[in-house]
Amino acid sequence: MSRPTDIEKGKIFVTMNATFEDEKKCSVAMETIVNDAHAAYGVNSHFWFRSKDCKSLFVLEQYEDKIALRRAIRRFTAARISFFRSIKVIDVSVYGSISKSSQFMFAALRPQYMEYYGGYSKIVAKASTAGIKDFERNRILIATNARFKDEEKCKVAMDGLVEEAYAAHGVNSHSWFRSKEGKALFVLEQYADKETLMEHLMVNSSSRTAFFESVEVDGVHIYGTESDTVESMFDGLNPTYMAYYGGYSK
Repeated sequence: MSRPTDIEKGKIFVTMNATFEDEKKCSVAMETIVNDAHAAYGVNSHFWFRSKDCKSLFVLEQYEDKIALRRAIRRFTAARISFFRSIKVIDVSVYGSISKSSQFMFAALRPQYMEYYGGYSKIVAKASTAGIKDFERNRILIATNARFKDEEKCKVAMDGLVEEAYAAHGVNSHSWFRSKEGKALFVLEQYADKETLMEHLMVNSSSRTAFFESVEVDGVHIYGTESDTVESMFDGLNPTYMAYYGGYSK
């Protein structure tokens, strides 16, 4: 497997969980934010998801590096102000190494910070214009929050999962992050479609079992295509499901 490069390690993810105060106002602001971000340097993706009951919002942003993030959060436009007035923020998390000035600008949101721990990403289909395309609507993202029970055992299982996933077609990325105090773990997986996900779960069941034996799971979230088959395979983890709401990848 190709090991992560410095470029890979330099990428930054930002996530936000929120509830709607005014969804219509939020949607209008979101469209402007997405278009502005798509045109900006290094803002590789904005994925927006909405809960089935239409009450909750999840935002996942990926930046090429800390410079791209710093430029993005400095663009505190009228649309961003309108966006934050249209929602109630529950939590914000930043994954990767960012500058002190960026931390200062995030301070009001009191984010959780986590550091790069392992994984990879492959080149996948992208779009030249903002807006979720049909090929992106097939994608499934899985986010797992957990705490270590046995970090050494977890690391072994993680290496196995990443190795197997990298060799598989359509398993686009596995990104792993650890909290600064070393107790918490965040895993973000991206699959091309539900068929790829189901195949990965069946083929790599032993590594996944070893992983789950080494951690205490705090929550699993599945974003993207809805599927009864996928839901049945994750039933024991009682995940939260959310559907695409907008965004892009480039």
